[in-house]
Amino acid sequence: MELLQSPVKSILKAGVQVVQNGNVYQDANWTSAGVTAQFIDDADSYHEHYFNRVDFLELVGRMLTCGQVDLTRSLRVLDIGSGGGSSVFAALKLLPNSHVIASDISPQLLAKLVAIAATQESMRNRVSTYCFDLHVPFFEVGTFDIVLGCAILHHLVDPHQALKHVIEALKPGGKIIMVEPLEAGSLFNCFVYDTIIEIERKQGTAEDGPLIQLLRALRNDIQHRQGPPNCKPWTEHLDDKWVFNTAYLSDLAKSLGCKHSEVFPAQSEMANLFEGSLKDLLVVSGNANVKLSDAAVAFLKEVDQGLSTNLKQRLCPTGIIVFTK
Repeated sequence: MELLQSPVKSILKAGVQVVQNGNVYQDANWTSAGVTAQFIDDADSYHEHYFNRVDFLELVGRMLTCGQVDLTRSLRVLDIGSGGGSSVFAALKLLPNSHVIASDISPQLLAKLVAIAATQESMRNRVSTYCFDLHVPFFEVGTFDIVLGCAILHHLVDPHQALKHVIEALKPGGKIIMVEPLEAGSLFNCFVYDTIIEIERKQGTAEDGPLIQLLRALRNDIQHRQGPPNCKPWTEHLDDKWVFNTAYLSDLAKSLGCKHSEVFPAQSEMANLFEGSLKDLLVVSGNANVKLSDAAVAFLKEVDQGLSTNLKQRLCPTGIIVFTK
C-alpha cells in the first residue's frame, strides 16, 4: 500500500497520511487497539447480524427531519461509524444531490460497504470511505455541512475527544445529528424488564430460557453503562459503553462550542413505544421466535396506555441528538 497524494489529501488535516486499502482510504497510523474482535476479525458475523435489522431509511429520514436538513441541497456529509453502510445508503437515497464520506475504524466493515456500493449505479461517485480513529484529528477544518452518526457515540471511550475533532471539521452553522441510547428511558426499561421477568415466572416460563436470560442481560447492560463519561474498571471491555442523559448532552454541546443542542425521541409514533421497543429488541437480538406471554403483553399495553405522550417522549429509550455549530 502506498501513501496517497491529492486530491484525496485536500480534505485531510495537515500531517495526516493515508494509504489505499482496496477502495478504502486508511489512516497510515491506524491500529486496531481498543476495537473488539466483532468489528475486525468477526466483521462478517457482525455485518450479517445487524445490516438489515433496522429500517435505516426511516431512521435517517427522521434524523434529517429533526435536524431540519434541506434534502434537495448539495451537501458534503460525513457519516461516522458507518460499518457496513446501512446509514450511508439511506443518506445517499434521501439526499440525492449530496456526497457522503463514510468512516469507521474497521477496514473490514468498510470493505463490505464498498462492495455493496459498487453494485448500485445511483451510488457511483457519491460515496468515499475512510478508515481512522475518531479520537484523533483527521479532516480539515470546515469540511462538512452535516455529520450523521447512527449509534456510534456510546461505543467510544471518550465521546468529548471524538466529537471535538468532528466539530472542528464541521462548517459554521453545520449540524451533528446522532442516534443514541438515553438514560431515562433505559432506566424505565429496567422497571419494565423486571416486571416482565416476574410475570413470566408466574406463567411458568423457563428461568434459563431465552426470554428471561435476555431481559436479565439487558438490565445488567444498562446498569453497567450509566454515568458517562466516568469510566469504570469494566468500561474498556464493553462494546456499548454508555447511556446518555440530557444534562450530559447539553454540557457536552456547550464544551464543544455548539450554539444549540436538542434531543428528540427516535420514534415518531408513541402509541406503543414500550411494547414496540421490546419486540424490536427480540428481533435485533436474534430472538424473533421468542414469544411474550399474554400477561406480559397486557402489562406493556398498560404501560403505553398509562403514560401521556409527553412523558413517553421524555422516556424514549433512544433519542436523536442535534448539535448546531
